[in-house]
Amino acid sequence: MASAETNAREYIAAPPGTLLSMLYYQHISGESLYADGNKVAHADLDANVGLFREVYYFNLGPFLGAAHLIIPFGDQSLDIPSANDIHLSASGVGDPILLGSFFFINRPSTKTYLAFSPYFFFPVGNYSNDGALTMGENRWRFREEVNFTQGFEVIPNHNAYFEVLLGGDFLTDNDDYGPNSATMSQDPIFNLESHLSYDLTKDWWIAADFYGHWGGEKTVDHVSFDSINTQTVGGTLAYNLTPGWQVLFQYKGDVAVENGIPAQTFLVRLLYATDIGKLCH
Repeated sequence: MASAETNAREYIAAPPGTLLSMLYYQHISGESLYADGNKVAHADLDANVGLFREVYYFNLGPFLGAAHLIIPFGDQSLDIPSANDIHLSASGVGDPILLGSFFFINRPSTKTYLAFSPYFFFPVGNYSNDGALTMGENRWRFREEVNFTQGFEVIPNHNAYFEVLLGGDFLTDNDDYGPNSATMSQDPIFNLESHLSYDLTKDWWIAADFYGHWGGEKTVDHVSFDSINTQTVGGTLAYNLTPGWQVLFQYKGDVAVENGIPAQTFLVRLLYATDIGKLCH
């Protein structure tokens, strides 16, 4: 269970000394299994996934930095009706994620941001090799991504932001794949994300979201399978409850899946921002 796609406006930097505490809930469902672009079976995927995330912003020489800790957890189940009815399930904690963001451009006056983030997925989550579902991956995953965000004042006090993110996931081998404990290797996965958001009021904003993932072909015993070619679109609505508190809602759905289960995801995120500098004085 690899996670941590971004939401709109995540790369709009907070001031140094800010601590963001976030709790996410995602409900994920799907009804069909695809192979090589063709539907091959009915499937019933149901998953409830949470993320606990802490982000701290700090000065790093002439640049702004941010340190992130993400802990995924949850449960998931998959039923595939067939001659041998398949039922799979998994629950527990996923692989914890550490990452740092480095803002090479951080200009709130022009609403311009350029950042690079390296991710480290630690293979210590709950893992099982007896089925296609598992919370941990039993391998290291390294993600590198670059985000560019540019904002515009459309009318006074109503801003729009355009964001584009390019990245790649690089994975070590899983030496305990499947019931025979085979070694599974996987090609890099290339990621493209884009968000266009707009302030409805000073407290409400909306966004249109796109996510694309390509590559990632797996190989076991010299047999290659399950390359990734997935595109997802969605929409986001966020509301600033009170100073420091925000709630975000997102719906997204896969519109193209070459291998796997096209999924629909409903996400809720609660965010609280604290000025650590003020608390320490």
